Amino acid sequence: MKTFTTPQLVEQLFANLRDLAGNTDKNAYLAGYISACLGDIAEKGVDELTAIVDFTNQQIEVREYNKRADARRQEWVDKEFA
Repeated sequence: MKTFTTPQLVEQLFANLRDLAGNTDKNAYLAGYISACLGDIAEKGVDELTAIVDFTNQQIEVREYNKRADARRQEWVDKEFA
């Protein structure tokens, strides 16, 4: 099990949020998400930062999985109905 420092977790969170923002206004997305995160971290402690990073990692993994599934489905449709 790897242990991460708080700065490493913050860096990962920002990287995740920039990725999740997609083509939207990244600054607005980051500001809104960070505002909510800071409130949670202040209330629940630094362990909440770890949970938030884990959650955003999972969101990215799910999005990438769905992209691959959509591509496989489209490939099947193209082949089946060509």
